[in-house]
Amino acid sequence: MKGIPITLEIAAVTDVGRRRRCNEDNFFVNGAFVDHYKVKAERFDSVDTEEVHVLAVCDGMGGLADGEVAAMTGVTTLSDFSDDLQAVKSYEDASFTARRIVSAANDRIRKRSKKIGKDMGSTFSMLVATANCLYACNLGDSEIYLKNVYGMERLSKPQTFAQELADRGAISENQAGRLYGRNQLSKYLGMENAGGLIPNECSAEMRRGDILLICSDGVSDVLPSHSIYASLSSNRPVREIADTLIEKAIRKGSGDNLTVVIARVLDDGREARLRRIVGAVLGVTAAALLLATIIISLM
Repeated sequence: MKGIPITLEIAAVTDVGRRRRCNEDNFFVNGAFVDHYKVKAERFDSVDTEEVHVLAVCDGMGGLADGEVAAMTGVTTLSDFSDDLQAVKSYEDASFTARRIVSAANDRIRKRSKKIGKDMGSTFSMLVATANCLYACNLGDSEIYLKNVYGMERLSKPQTFAQELADRGAISENQAGRLYGRNQLSKYLGMENAGGLIPNECSAEMRRGDILLICSDGVSDVLPSHSIYASLSSNRPVREIADTLIEKAIRKGSGDNLTVVIARVLDDGREARLRRIVGAVLGVTAAALLLATIIISLM
């Protein structure tokens, strides 16, 4: 059976910022990504109606060689798995496909690292949205948020050594956010000893009017959650909200590259799903009545 389409108003912005010479971030929006190096800024916006929407941010690691190449590898690997992603029907499907993408991207980055003799790495944060599920996963510290009528929920979990200390109770969440070296990643694309490299995963419900956000740490490190929430609460077009978040982060002194992908849910598919259910029930009822009429006529 054909899936149910949902409609998202989407905007993506990546900016080199004010202190970096190279932009090592990249984004992915339903097949679109920054497909060249040395880009200073790139903007994308659209209203897409799809059965499966795929949004992602990859932030190349500035402390390692060719971070922009690692980030590009992340989004091109996503593109190579487009058919598999379009076949996603459930959380389990999304999780299985995401783990395959992570494994493939990690292998590709490691091969290039060995070729150039230097380590490379990138964060990887992705949302897969269908009428049946909203799946989120991340490696590293590019954050994912869901803003709805109840507030704002963080769907990602930083894969950093500071967060691991907080998870073990060695330090508080507050201390983890202030710890020197708090951005040192414990998991990322390009890890040498990847083993079973598994991203943090979660699911959530998505309804009309909700807003989804994925951003690199150039934004989330300098903007507190209440500031991000205030921007997402605006009724302005998402392309304007995206630009506002970038501008606010720069004014706050962000010294990193900055990338945001924002999507507002215009149609969550619930009405189409209800019509399909009602149609099926009416069809079964009509068939039952026809069968009963036939049986009575034969008596």
